[in-house]
Amino acid sequence: MKFSELAHEETKELWQSSKNHPFIKGIENGTLPLSAFKAYLLQDNFYVQNYLAIYDKILSTTDDNKIIQELQSGILAINDYDVTQQKNIYKQLNITEKNIHETHMLPTTYHYICHMHHAFNEYNEIHALSALLPCPWLYLEIFEEMLARKNYLQGSEQIYIDFIESYADSNFQKYVHKMIALLDDLVANRFNEIQSDILLQQFVYSSAEELRFWQMTLLPEQWEKYSIAQSF
Repeated sequence: MKFSELAHEETKELWQSSKNHPFIKGIENGTLPLSAFKAYLLQDNFYVQNYLAIYDKILSTTDDNKIIQELQSGILAINDYDVTQQKNIYKQLNITEKNIHETHMLPTTYHYICHMHHAFNEYNEIHALSALLPCPWLYLEIFEEMLARKNYLQGSEQIYIDFIESYADSNFQKYVHKMIALLDDLVANRFNEIQSDILLQQFVYSSAEELRFWQMTLLPEQWEKYSIAQSF
């Protein structure tokens, strides 16, 4: 069994919980409050910046030509489907540079980002890629299933319809499948360089953080309340 198949099977319940989460269902049926969507976008901005930063870390240290080629191609895809898309949505929602500057990273965002950096800093690029993969792969599954159901067309918020349909692009699909294939190849060919149980944990932890990410912006999450809750 390939690593991706094992990881996908191990996280199927977490992924299903993400697919059924009120945040995701609210995007699909158009009922998600725009305030929650704005909060999500502002936190996602932190995430994408750090996702790309880890790609840069890998590129600055690896001599594996396959990794270099795929990550350079991946950066272009991320800029197309995250950075560019995000800027367009910011304009539609009147999110300004001031809003971005004044936004503080919330606990879940912080923990997720630390988890991804830790995978690279304490292990290697293969571990980092395992921690990074659940996000685009889960998004692809979520929005492919929405597109197949076509329930999103019943929504009244055009911004959600545009957001969902942006993931139908074949280039984004190709990017995700290339990242899956890359990780599988690295695990198979450099098995002596990984800790397989930790590699799987990193994939699982990121899948759990994805679920928490939706919840974070619905609550909305706050450092003060989070700190108090964690103290008991």
